[in-house]
Amino acid sequence: MNIKLELLKSCISDFINNNLKDFEIDADKIADTVAINVLREIQKVIQDEECSDFDAIEEIVCIFEKYKVDAGFRHDF
Repeated sequence: MNIKLELLKSCISDFINNNLKDFEIDADKIADTVAINVLREIQKVIQDEECSDFDAIEEIVCIFEKYKVDAGFRHDF
């Protein structure tokens, strides 16, 4: 863990959050685009006949992590 980097990330995040209120952003459009990308990636994993069920679940969990979506604790090892 790099403490300086973690502190920098926190400061940048706080700055962005404090200044977003004056910024026009279409959250629905962004979320829809991200959601479609997530679903497309998951569909590709599910359609891969060479992938075992265990490996498919692992890949789907990795997709969730890639998009910073909490996959829960069930597959946390």
